[in-house]
Amino acid sequence: MAQARWLAVLLVLGACARPIPSARSPASAAVPAAAPARAKPFAPVPEADPLLAEIASAERAAADHPDDAEAWGKLRAALKRANRLQEAARAAWRTVELAPSVESWTALGDVLVQGGAPNGALAAFEEVSRQTNDGFLAAQNFINLGYRAWLWGMDELAMRAYARADELAPGHPQVLFNRALLFAAGGKAANAQAEATKLRNVVDRVLEDRPPLEMVEILEPMKALTESIMNGETIARRPPQPEAGQRLPDRFWRRDPSQGHALDLAVDETAERFYPIAGWHVLVLTLPSRWADRLTAEKGQPIRIHLQADGPQPVLWLLTVTETKQAPDLDRLIAEARSNFSGASTPGGVRALAGRGLEGRGFIADAPDAEARDRSGFPRVYMAVLRAGDFLVTAQVFLRDRDPGLLNESEDILRRLQVRDSTPQQR
Repeated sequence: MAQARWLAVLLVLGACARPIPSARSPASAAVPAAAPARAKPFAPVPEADPLLAEIASAERAAADHPDDAEAWGKLRAALKRANRLQEAARAAWRTVELAPSVESWTALGDVLVQGGAPNGALAAFEEVSRQTNDGFLAAQNFINLGYRAWLWGMDELAMRAYARADELAPGHPQVLFNRALLFAAGGKAANAQAEATKLRNVVDRVLEDRPPLEMVEILEPMKALTESIMNGETIARRPPQPEAGQRLPDRFWRRDPSQGHALDLAVDETAERFYPIAGWHVLVLTLPSRWADRLTAEKGQPIRIHLQADGPQPVLWLLTVTETKQAPDLDRLIAEARSNFSGASTPGGVRALAGRGLEGRGFIADAPDAEARDRSGFPRVYMAVLRAGDFLVTAQVFLRDRDPGLLNESEDILRRLQVRDSTPQQR
């Protein structure tokens, strides 16, 4: 019965992590630093992100029905997708206050995972395990947390999470798979082979029963990992997946519903946002907390980060990030970008940008006429190219008016941009 239960879980979950050879990740391959793409007469403005309207609608519903757990749950979900995690955590705690359940505690734990608060997530998932008799459901939370902790380089926390999952669902193949991966990547060959042996026995038993093709596609990577480990092959750590996140302040997880009203949790004016861009490198931006972001990563294409906010001063930023091993000619790149506006509008002079480990150039251009201003809704655009470490960042910042404060804010954000190497330290 137990075996059938976790097989069903595997089918629902879909693909698992695959064995990782020691060769460098494709994300670490150098991408030539290309000049910003030649623009139309005025930089095209993408349509507003529908997530902004969803957030606004959910905020109104929560304000109109402050004791409706479902309304707060919808707000939490929308804010989490926008990486507005302090507000998402507050909404999640409010849902727990109103309706403490497996669903609300799981949702809170998921926000805390994305918010880099794994100890808080552990506590939330323990609450889930106390409220349900479904050990496999409860175990999956700890499996997901353990895998994310491993990506962060927090091996001890990952092992704690896997141990708890094993208590809840003994013999779960994902636990065996992830522990074998962790031990092998950490150079603990004997431990890795012990886990791989157990996993191979489980996988072989299932494959002998001729399972459906979907299950075979899930189990084959597990079998491949066991073979790699048993053959003594080196297994590399998997770098962070391209998902936006941030680090939540302690007050958003060191609490329980009895410690005061969730809506009393103060949201910081700004927060550091993290964007995995290549291998273990992470782009860090300090942004207003109410800005929504979206990261897109398509194979063979630069990482793209969209920043947007509604309100009296709407915000729209588009950033692209490419890796370059050679220092780009920033003066040439900015000159080419300015030439795109010739004949349509008169671009302003080049403005120098400098920060810690960062150098850049930028300029402002106006829409050429009233029709273009009305069509775009953003009559000015600030364009910049920056080099941060081995990465070239191209920024388009669309501005509503000539308020110099908006330009200064934009340049301040770019000056504080950082690229960090988050490679875990070898132990």
